[in-house]
Amino acid sequence: MKLPIKERAFTTGMIILAAAVVMILAALQYRWSNQISEATSIRLADSLQMSMINWHLDFFRDFSEICIAMNADSDVTKPDDHDEYARRFGVWKRSTEHPKLISNFYLIELREDQGPKVYRLDPVTSRFGLAKMTLDIAPLPRELQQADSQAASQSALGAANGAPSALSQAMDREFADRFYPGGPLAGWQFEPSIPALVRPIPSLEPGAGEATQRAMPWIVMVLDEKTVEDQLLPDLAERYFRGTEGLDYQVAVVASNKPKHLLYTSDAGFGGQEVTDADGTMDIFGRLQNGGTGSPIHIFHTPSENKGPAASVGITWFPLLRLNGIDQDWRLVVRHRRGGALGAFVADSRRRDLSIGFGMLFLLVISIAILIVTSTRAQRLARLQMDFVTAVSHELRTPLTVISSAAENIAHGVVEGKAQLEQYGTVIGSQARKLFEMVEQILLFAAIREGHQRYNLRPTEVSEILDAAVSSTAGLARSAGFRMEQEIEPNLPKILGDPSALSQCLQNLITNALKYGSDQRWIGIRARFAEHGLHGREIQISVSDRGIGIDSGDLPHIFEPFYRSPSVMAAQIHGTGLGLPLAKSIAEAMKGRVTVDSAPGHGSTFTLHLPCMEPSARQADAKASEAVSSSSTASTL
Repeated sequence: MKLPIKERAFTTGMIILAAAVVMILAALQYRWSNQISEATSIRLADSLQMSMINWHLDFFRDFSEICIAMNADSDVTKPDDHDEYARRFGVWKRSTEHPKLISNFYLIELREDQGPKVYRLDPVTSRFGLAKMTLDIAPLPRELQQADSQAASQSALGAANGAPSALSQAMDREFADRFYPGGPLAGWQFEPSIPALVRPIPSLEPGAGEATQRAMPWIVMVLDEKTVEDQLLPDLAERYFRGTEGLDYQVAVVASNKPKHLLYTSDAGFGGQEVTDADGTMDIFGRLQNGGTGSPIHIFHTPSENKGPAASVGITWFPLLRLNGIDQDWRLVVRHRRGGALGAFVADSRRRDLSIGFGMLFLLVISIAILIVTSTRAQRLARLQMDFVTAVSHELRTPLTVISSAAENIAHGVVEGKAQLEQYGTVIGSQARKLFEMVEQILLFAAIREGHQRYNLRPTEVSEILDAAVSSTAGLARSAGFRMEQEIEPNLPKILGDPSALSQCLQNLITNALKYGSDQRWIGIRARFAEHGLHGREIQISVSDRGIGIDSGDLPHIFEPFYRSPSVMAAQIHGTGLGLPLAKSIAEAMKGRVTVDSAPGHGSTFTLHLPCMEPSARQADAKASEAVSSSSTASTL
């Protein structure tokens, strides 16, 4: 049944409005998800950059402490006062967290007339003594000789001008002051190939009041790589990259790229090859990439405050004794451990949030669709119920009018003679039975819908059901002029069901055929045994007519309560729309079903499918019958 135009327009409008709201919500969800992902990326990038900067500050501080401790005042300490440097070194070892950071402490004097003179601090006696040139510092004298005159001239120039170098001007004031002439780190340089910290010892000529450019002795402090790898770098990684369940990041410090040399790695295999999806990399020496542009720190996402040179605050480093290629610089490489790289982690989180959001929107769409369908069906059901009330009222009015009219005629003496009185009695009885059947049908439908109907299931012969149904409708068929033909296979197996309910089911099908049988006035009833792979062994009872048939558009609805097709209503065929729904409900209660085969103008065939009794049940029933027969025979004897 189609809804009126106004109701269809309202439903269509609601669907369009709901679709527009869902589309707007989807667009907002997508936009907000992008904004959240961007904010999350910035926050994670800020946090990672700050952790890397703080990591570098502590790394630089561990090295600079020894430099500050060895910063002897040239006005007080003479260049050849080795004991003072040994004393300062001992003080540093007793106060530092990593006393084994320095593996060897050398004083190297470069002389023009002869080779370099090397003094090594004996860790047992804590005194310097002459030593041979070892492999770890063999390349140093040549480098120191080249840097000697340049370092002395820069020191003298800086002392005269009192101004910072070009390198210091690019750094934050707090760190640049350390490298000013006279600052605590002035003159210290780093040689990564050994690795070692070196510094010329400033000296004064006897009787002179200013520095001269003669050859100067050098302090050489060789770092212990094992201490750096096993203690210093792991401690820094734990301090700045640790989460609640261990390290949040994979951390590696790469000493050079060609070939790769790992100073430290938190995970075996990490950093050994180029890490293409690193979340952050840092040039520890602070040198800028791409010919001096960009930043030594590279994060997977642009931080919130990326001011370029300001980032150099966190990557201040010693001037290098020998300027190698950038590929020889030390680099810090970090990558998120859980969920992959942070960029991929944020992207996955965004996809997951979008999936959840769109999933909720999909559920919203489904809910709206269900609500619209339910509302439409409720409107349709309400209309069907109104039509049912109208049809029932009309159906009740006819027998009540006939009964009332007959009663008035009898009461007013219009009826004369026994024959006429019998005729009136027959009419009243017929209309009363029709009224009674209609009320019983309505009550049965209500009981089935409420689940109050109870059935008495027992083994039943098919012929018993057919005889009861045909005898109940025989009078109606005769009065309507219908001819009934029956075709029943012999020896049909029994079925398990309620005979009275099944008879009522068949009566409804026969009554339906009588209503719509048209002018052909023929009804065919057939019962046969069938065996199907899908439904097993069953009894099929068919009721056929040669009437108006059913349109294909009405077939899906004919078993719905109160439904009557528009063509039937147009033909003014009376009915309540409950006969077929009741037949279907009764069949399903007996674990059966009702099917229909119909075409407009060619009649209809309704088939009741009922499952046969199982062999064991039939055998038990046969034994019970034999027992009853034997008992009857015995009692007769």
